[in-house]
Amino acid sequence: MKEQTLVGSILLVDHSRGALLFQETILRRRDMQIMTALAGSDGLTKARMEKPNLIIFGYDLFDMSAPEFCREIRSDDETRAISLLLVCDRASSEHGDLCLSAGCNDVIFRPLQKPDLDQKVERLTRIPVRRQLRTITKIEISLEKNGRFVLARSVNISSSGMLVEVDRMLPQDGPVRLHFYLPADPKPLQVLAEILRAEFSGSMPKYGMRFLDPTEEDRERIMRYVHRLRSREAI
Repeated sequence: MKEQTLVGSILLVDHSRGALLFQETILRRRDMQIMTALAGSDGLTKARMEKPNLIIFGYDLFDMSAPEFCREIRSDDETRAISLLLVCDRASSEHGDLCLSAGCNDVIFRPLQKPDLDQKVERLTRIPVRRQLRTITKIEISLEKNGRFVLARSVNISSSGMLVEVDRMLPQDGPVRLHFYLPADPKPLQVLAEILRAEFSGSMPKYGMRFLDPTEEDRERIMRYVHRLRSREAI
């Protein structure tokens, strides 16, 4: 019988053994190593040692709160790039807001629904393969989400998406609308995008975004801009 090759790992942290067992049962079919911890301090130790792709955790972590746990993960260079998913009750949605402000990537509510959990785990553990030609560039962006606007700046851009840096944590559920101008192009761009991943390796969080609805004209404008910058970089 061929031995199964594991392609990553998930750390589950909760003070309840029952909750850990239930989550482990749901996630067991994935080709990933599943680890558990019954306290926040134990979870921090395992996160630093094992570097999991994702940590799924409850709000009560026995010896610390979930926001404290998030801040510890994000403040450590060894762990700050790990994705974080909070499990909490819908009646306690303020717990989710506190954790998102402390660096959590996303929230899922009890009772856990397997399709919803699968979708969030897939998104938070996915490492997109970058096939599109892209270039490093700094473009000022107005990022619109849920009727609110946040200023951001691009790190790089391709015809299919961009990496942006923001001075605050962004919830990753639902699309965002990006408003920006390409340098030397007087016509504004407005593109709907989804957040594929978050990076916390620098002074500000960075979010990898995939364009959802660019027109063919907009895609061509971005592609021409990328090729123009790339040709300059090659000189």
